[in-house]
Amino acid sequence: SHRIGSAMARRFAMVGALGVATVVSPAIMLGLGELTIRSIHLLRDGIPFFESVDGGRVGPISLDQELGWKATEHYQETLIERTNAGRPYSVRRSQKQYGFRQFGDLDSKKMRLLVIGDSFTHATAVSDDRTYHALLAQLLDVEVFAYGAGGYGTLQELMILDRYIDIIRPDVILWQYCANDFINNDNELERLSLVNNNGWVRPYLQKGQVLLLSPKESSLQVREWINRRSRFLYFVVSRIDRLRAVRTRDTVEVAIESEGMRHPGFLRAVGVTDELMGRVRKKVGNRSIMAFNCMRAEPYDQAFRDISARHGIAYWDDVASVVLEAHHRGEDVYAADGGHWNERGHQLAAEAIASHFRAEMRTGTRP
Repeated sequence: SHRIGSAMARRFAMVGALGVATVVSPAIMLGLGELTIRSIHLLRDGIPFFESVDGGRVGPISLDQELGWKATEHYQETLIERTNAGRPYSVRRSQKQYGFRQFGDLDSKKMRLLVIGDSFTHATAVSDDRTYHALLAQLLDVEVFAYGAGGYGTLQELMILDRYIDIIRPDVILWQYCANDFINNDNELERLSLVNNNGWVRPYLQKGQVLLLSPKESSLQVREWINRRSRFLYFVVSRIDRLRAVRTRDTVEVAIESEGMRHPGFLRAVGVTDELMGRVRKKVGNRSIMAFNCMRAEPYDQAFRDISARHGIAYWDDVASVVLEAHHRGEDVYAADGGHWNERGHQLAAEAIASHFRAEMRTGTRP
């Protein structure tokens, strides 16, 4: 019986050790993962090791109780980026007052151009003086104020306009559309998207009310905890999202591009986007609004044309085409992700926008 008792004791000890290991090992892995990601952020991006999203900021993005997130004010870094063809180039990017990539001189007598958009205007893969809006300041001799934040939808952009229009008092507004606007303007569509869903809580316009909602099926509390507390877990879940997007075509964008305006969710999102751009028009009054799309795809382009026409917005649908055509000619125009523009892409876009802008001014649309 003594031997049996000793054997049972050893077995219980082994089970207990396995139980502890089961609990401790994931904790150790989580700790090592967090250490690794924070070290990479520190060495590569200059983000302080102990900086927490819960404190409001991680690098170029900060949390915001109304916007969901925003571009970090007074942020700068220097790093090496690569083009889509693999060519390395140095980038010095900064975000100035209120998080603007470009914040012109408020005392200037030049025409003031306010540019609002998403990641294409945030332009984190391009130096301050190489963004399309910085080049517009030179090409058009105007005072430029440019704000963009990755992943923004139209409501967030409208809220930026509302915050800063009375400070800047722009003469002209340049609005950067993107196809993902429709997805990001509708919570139901965004929940079904594997490619235009960053998992962050954002405001949505629903039945005339602005609501902060999660775009993920998982509980709001769990996702928020991950977003705020653990850079490693955010890295893991965001990579899982991307992997799912690569491996499956079961994402709502496929259905939208197949069905077009017959897709009920897309039609609903178009209605919301139309209402939001109507609010933009009401906010700016009789100032000129000009807009372009960062990529060419249907049915998004046609929806932007219709919305722009209803609200007196000059819409240029060929800016993205200029960059794409250069790519087809063999030019290296995209950043490493293959979607956003590198310095050459921004240059081509700026030249196309400047040409349209001058034509609009000649036809008497200048306020």
